[in-house]
Amino acid sequence: MRLFVVVGAGFATWLAWVAFGVLCEEGCTGRPWPLVAQLVAACAGLPLAVAAAITRAPALFIATALVYATWAILLAAAT
Repeated sequence: MRLFVVVGAGFATWLAWVAFGVLCEEGCTGRPWPLVAQLVAACAGLPLAVAAAITRAPALFIATALVYATWAILLAAAT
């Protein structure tokens, strides 16, 4: 279970980097704020997921789930 949380967080962070690089249209002068915010949320959630996996603290697992739910909402807003 703990390994799945870390692997899922790693995959979500990788997906956030891909979205950040791909979702900006040709010639766009700056990235939209939801696109930047989803990358920040995914990167912030990765160490939280590792800490949750190491300590097995239920509060950290809940916090990790909330961070990645926020990430998913921001990613949906960016597309």
